[in-house]
Amino acid sequence: MPMTERDHIICATAKNCGACSAVNVPYTDQLAMKDQAMAALFADLQFAGGAPDVRPIIGMEEPFHYRNKVMSPFAPGRKNPKTGRREILTGMYAAGTHKLINTDGCAVENAAANAVVVAARRLAQKYGIEPYNEDMGSGFLRHVVVRVGHKSGEMLVALVTNGREFTGAKNFCQQLVKACPRITTIVQNINTRATNVVLGQEERTL
Repeated sequence: MPMTERDHIICATAKNCGACSAVNVPYTDQLAMKDQAMAALFADLQFAGGAPDVRPIIGMEEPFHYRNKVMSPFAPGRKNPKTGRREILTGMYAAGTHKLINTDGCAVENAAANAVVVAARRLAQKYGIEPYNEDMGSGFLRHVVVRVGHKSGEMLVALVTNGREFTGAKNFCQQLVKACPRITTIVQNINTRATNVVLGQEERTL
């Protein structure tokens, strides 16, 4: 039985998320589209031997979870009537907006790095750390940025905060490393500017 477009859905949020444009297109079709684009790009060039020979695109062995940098904004969600606290949203912005699509994972981002974001969100919720509200300029935790060494597996985590004073930072870091033991370094990056730029100019190793 032939596979339908619905059968190939890798990411359920791809239509709303602004991060990937072709994740739900079969990978062989993606490569074919790239081949066509490259052939069209060089079609008008002429050399002594005639038109250039454009070789096929060399694809990856595993076209998923390859991005070694994960950068997730933190934002307030709905208020929990039982606790009085707002849920914390993490994930990707919808295409062309600053509306956060709340997700726990991504088909092209490193899975271990995604786990760090989810763990940081859980700990922030547990310890009452307010996520950043960009409309109000309030809240503390703005972004979590994770870099993963493809060969070493080591992870660098940057907690981007709207202020320098990080109450309970030591305990937060201990719990984060306990949840994600591959973390080797945690840095606090301070960004108090009303800007869409993720990182600030000051940082310190936690």
